[in-house]
Amino acid sequence: MPASVSLRLTTENRLAVRARVVIVACVVASERLDAVPDEVLASFGVAGVVPVRLPGGQGTTWRAGPMVLKPADSVREGRWFADVYDGLNGPGFRVPRPVRAVSGDWVALGWTCWRWVAGTAADWSGVSPRWPELIAVSRALHAALADVQVPGWQNTIENPWVIGDQVAWGEREPGALLGPAAGELAGQVRRLLAALRPVGLPNQLIHADLAGNVLFADGLPPAVIDFSPLVRPAALPLAVVAVDTLQWSQALPEILDHLADEPEFDQLLARALIYRHVTEIIMRAGTPGIDAVARAGQPVTDLILARLAR
Repeated sequence: MPASVSLRLTTENRLAVRARVVIVACVVASERLDAVPDEVLASFGVAGVVPVRLPGGQGTTWRAGPMVLKPADSVREGRWFADVYDGLNGPGFRVPRPVRAVSGDWVALGWTCWRWVAGTAADWSGVSPRWPELIAVSRALHAALADVQVPGWQNTIENPWVIGDQVAWGEREPGALLGPAAGELAGQVRRLLAALRPVGLPNQLIHADLAGNVLFADGLPPAVIDFSPLVRPAALPLAVVAVDTLQWSQALPEILDHLADEPEFDQLLARALIYRHVTEIIMRAGTPGIDAVARAGQPVTDLILARLAR
């Protein structure tokens, strides 16, 4: 499931340990935090405001008046993400602006703060009328991100999403991840891997999780929230939205007609689905949830393989 769907790790998932996979930030929200500390609210100038937990994601994001508060994965990541969005400008999109703490830092007590942006996530079922807008905002956003430099430490991060991405692009062998605990999903990944061919597209900084993170509001450009950074071709985020909505939002295959002019798009679709499948395996192998993912993924896997075989 995409990051916008609640995730639970159980004690039965030992596959990641055997594969020496580091799993971070994948616990249920109620197990991670129940409130924003008063010291954090004071640090960002909203002392006395009662924060409200926002839906979606991992349940760790809170609104406090005009501000949105979220724990940083690390201080350096929180500072870098804020620097990126602070300098990012349209046209064609909005992003939430980071807010400095009273100390002047982007991070306070492990938390970051952002301006609230208006908008509502789309309904992606069927053939959503929002697809042309989503494509346009993704292209505008990634044009703006194209020249953003990625710090070297970003290459040292290891989490389920990074590992899934590396497997999808042939930079990491799946190894034990595709063992018996992965169930039928392992076979889908193997078939997709066997269908991959080289992709001659340039890499750049991308936001890899747009489906639930683009907000639409009348009279305003779409807003892109959160940030899931990878360094891949600029059209990959659209492929990820396509596989996410086909698998989890009852989208119809006709949505792919909107993307017919994207170079190498079927290969990007295959890599996007491997990315999602491997991430699911890391988090769910050996648990009942892995079978549900395999059932939802099978028709999408079959669709993409049929397109690649044409």
